[in-house]
Amino acid sequence: MSNLVYLYLIIGLTLVSYGANLLVSSTDSISKKYNISGFISSFIFIGIATSSPEILISILSSLEGRGNIAIGNALGSNIANIAFVFALTILLFNSINSEKNKILSKEETGFFSILIALFVLIYFFLIDGIITIKESVILLSVFVISLYIYKKYLHSNGDMIASQTYVSGLRIFSLLTGGLILLLLGTKIFLDSSINIAKSFGISDYVIGLSITAIGSSLPELASSIESARKKHFDFIIGNILGSNIFNIAIVISIVGILDNNLSEALSITYIDRDIIMMLITMLGFYIIIKNYNQYITKILCLVLLLSFTFYQLNLYGISV
Repeated sequence: MSNLVYLYLIIGLTLVSYGANLLVSSTDSISKKYNISGFISSFIFIGIATSSPEILISILSSLEGRGNIAIGNALGSNIANIAFVFALTILLFNSINSEKNKILSKEETGFFSILIALFVLIYFFLIDGIITIKESVILLSVFVISLYIYKKYLHSNGDMIASQTYVSGLRIFSLLTGGLILLLLGTKIFLDSSINIAKSFGISDYVIGLSITAIGSSLPELASSIESARKKHFDFIIGNILGSNIFNIAIVISIVGILDNNLSEALSITYIDRDIIMMLITMLGFYIIIKNYNQYITKILCLVLLLSFTFYQLNLYGISV
């Protein structure tokens, strides 16, 4: 294995980090300039941007007839976003989790409910080990209808009257676009290198999706969450995680059903049950943490999530602890 592969890993991580900085800064500017809540702006702009690697992977792998990578990537990314990204961010920046965060806004509660609804749907859809075009349409329909219902929150503060900021809208969206490009480029470089290493060890597509591509494509969420924490935007972190997880189920998995609905190998219900249970545990932990303001309980829960994520990853490779 060439040493260049490891150099590419470092280059990819550097680009992702810088791209996340631009993304969070521009999202903050959008929130202030157009008077949009921090949660909604991060849900839309950061959530979509950080899910773009998963969407790209889903399209490419489905076109190649390897939809299992995309499904594994979507489920694995949702697990990684909470048990790895969110838990690690809160542990590193625990001061941002204060009593004022105990009461969730209607937006946060509403979109968490949407995530639960999509979670239930995807479990029943994947029981047979495949995702069909009809099921993809249902997922996308639930997603679109949900966004329509909550669209009013975009205009909840005086029809988005511009606040007292004189930063050019063109400059803001140019930085947003630049950050997205760097995120995609850095993630692609990192993932290509990682997958090449994994394939050299004979690892299956589904496990690659659940582990390497899931963690790799969660790097944008991690970088964006850490950058948001540094700037004390706790609502950005919640919006990022919720947005990314909703997009992963509603869009990433739907793409598989549309482009590669005849999977070469149906997924085992044993694997599906294992991964859905892990998703349920992480979602429950996520909800408890964002509702809790006791620093000690929060730290314990974050450590439990990180440990469970570690054991889960080891289990994927058949390593017993």
